[in-house]
Amino acid sequence: MIHIPCTSDAAAAQLMSGRLALTGHLPRPHEFELDELIRLPRHELGETQVNCFTGRPVVSAQSYAGARLVDVLDASGFSSQPRSRLKRCVVVARSLDGYQAIFSWNELYNATIGDAALIVYERDGRPLTDQVGPLSLLSAGDRQLGPRHLRHLQAVHVQLI
Repeated sequence: MIHIPCTSDAAAAQLMSGRLALTGHLPRPHEFELDELIRLPRHELGETQVNCFTGRPVVSAQSYAGARLVDVLDASGFSSQPRSRLKRCVVVARSLDGYQAIFSWNELYNATIGDAALIVYERDGRPLTDQVGPLSLLSAGDRQLGPRHLRHLQAVHVQLI
């Protein structure tokens, strides 16, 4: 079972300041400040339509920008671990409301999904609005983007299974 601690008032305050906690099976668990994420290599998506699993449109944007999830994980030393362990890891992203998106190591590092899984801090050239940010997660390599689109991204937890 995957468990990430519940959101508290302190965690809500942490989130609104643009902090992202990286926890779990990492050599260097870390709490990233928004400015640290912005200093990582920037990746941009052009026009993007987020649809729910049924195909119903949820939100669209001319552009999104952020740091790749794999770059954030690697900044915490994730890839420096033995590959035999990495293959047994899942990465769980959790939003303030408890919604979760799960990725396998293989998806992120051995498939094109990892190239477009972004921790987003900008939409249409501006910081994210209070309704979705200051951080969100978008897995733009998925067929339908809604199921792994998290607003108010709070934490990323690496679980060894």
